[in-house]
Amino acid sequence: MRRIIAIAAVMALGLEACTLKYDVLRGTSVPNPPTAPIKIYIKEFQVISKASVVDPAAAVGGAAEGGGHGGGGLAEKSGNKLIEISRPSRIEDLSGAIIRELRKNQVRVFAQLEMVKDLQTVRLVDNPFVLVSSDADAQLEISGTAQINSQRIGKVFSQDTKNIELAVTVKDLQSGSISRKTPLGVGVKMIFNSKELEEAMAIGVVTSLSQKILF
Repeated sequence: MRRIIAIAAVMALGLEACTLKYDVLRGTSVPNPPTAPIKIYIKEFQVISKASVVDPAAAVGGAAEGGGHGGGGLAEKSGNKLIEISRPSRIEDLSGAIIRELRKNQVRVFAQLEMVKDLQTVRLVDNPFVLVSSDADAQLEISGTAQINSQRIGKVFSQDTKNIELAVTVKDLQSGSISRKTPLGVGVKMIFNSKELEEAMAIGVVTSLSQKILF
């Protein structure tokens, strides 16, 4: 009997040590796991758009050797990395789209991150957050950046994106500490500048905010 009790105690300790906790709360004063909905204020979420410049000859496996490319829109290389250029986008700030996602009792998160071609690759989870209108009422202030990655082949930009990269910054409004979370990459391949792409980026941010890890 004593042996059974000892085993049960060890198992209980193991389960406690392996509790899934929210990564967004790590290093903050908010209990983790939380004991109540987490009050957050969405400050800003800047959107950056970049395009990798691709040599069309290289893209079909027939790049000519030597010079002669001139300035005809073909890519120059720095080492083995293609040049990246800014690409104008109508999506400049994602905060409004994120707020719309977080107003629901259940929020959408991506079921997988490797290849996202539509908004069907999502699942619903209970929303652990409650939105407040000012940082005076919030526990955490959320900001960050979203980078849209695409291509330009010669002088023509690609219709679809390659992926997106999301970087979330969390400010603990009680202690004043700021933490920058590991950027999240999502293989979003959608029409550039579309409403669907904007929605997908907002879901990506909510996915990042809702991530649970063992620690």
